[in-house]
Amino acid sequence: MRQPSCPERWIGAAALLAMAILLSTTDAMAETSAQFEVSAKIEAGCSIDGFGASGHAGSFGTLDFGTDSTFSTAMRTATIMGSQSIVLRCTPGISLTMAVDGGAHAIGGVRAMQHSSDPSERIAYTICRDAACAQPIAIGGSTGIAITGAVSEDVPLPLYASLTLPGSMRFGTYGDTLMVTLTW
Repeated sequence: MRQPSCPERWIGAAALLAMAILLSTTDAMAETSAQFEVSAKIEAGCSIDGFGASGHAGSFGTLDFGTDSTFSTAMRTATIMGSQSIVLRCTPGISLTMAVDGGAHAIGGVRAMQHSSDPSERIAYTICRDAACAQPIAIGGSTGIAITGAVSEDVPLPLYASLTLPGSMRFGTYGDTLMVTLTW
């Protein structure tokens, strides 16, 4: 076997060097790929239109017992069901609980409206979850609200009230302010 001459060796070495450069250039331009995950988690819950950073949703509405005579002994009822001023949306099937505090003028575990200028004049009333007031909501108590697919987009809060006028009240305006807390 014949030994290559010096110029042939240079040509062979140059060819190997060119091939190595070509291969290293090809490696530098090679495409690579990798995978990565994309995900989201959707939680069951409720949203209240107008819910601000303060943690308060504003006013739910007004329980208005109407106007009556100072001598009336009538039983009166009120509800916010038709005039609820918030829009509550909840995931169907979620466990929603509503609690109503005692208001600003409760005495001895009984909610009361107070006369606008005479704090000693009060009218007791009851908050309930049904129109007949057979299911009262006690001060410090709570009640569950069923969330089904039929009522999940605009959930009405079952807030009703009743009172019986005593027949000897001072004329004027009586009022109270209640805090409703929703938990889910």
